[in-house]
Amino acid sequence: METTTTTTSTSKALMFWLAVTCIVTMASAVVPLRSAEATQDLGGCIMSFVSVEGCVEAIHDAVTHKVYDGLKHECCTAITQLGDNCWPLLFPGRPAVPLFLKAVCKLIGGDAAKVEKVAAPPY
Repeated sequence: METTTTTTSTSKALMFWLAVTCIVTMASAVVPLRSAEATQDLGGCIMSFVSVEGCVEAIHDAVTHKVYDGLKHECCTAITQLGDNCWPLLFPGRPAVPLFLKAVCKLIGGDAAKVEKVAAPPY
C-alpha cells in the first residue's frame, strides 16, 4: 500500500511539472523569452530539483498541500541556490512561491520536524 501511495505521489508531482513545462512552452511560443543569457534553460531549472531525490515531490507537497516533511537539507540547498530567473519559468504567475520556499527552508534549516512548531496554529 505504501508503494502505491509513493508512486501516486510521484506521478502527481511529475504531472504537475509536466503541466508547468507545457504552460511555459506555450507562453514562450507566444511571447519570446529574453536572451539566452537572461533566462536559464527550463530543463536546467527543472534538473536542479530532479537531481535531488524526492525534491520535486517535496516542493509539490509544500506548495500545494502545505506539507513540509519532504524538504530535506539537499532540497533546501537546491531551492536556495536556484537562480532567480528560473522561478518564473517553474511557477509562472506565482511570484510568492520562491519567497515562501526559501523562507520555509531558512526556518527549518533542512529539518522538516521544526515546521510543525512553526506551522502549528496558536490555538
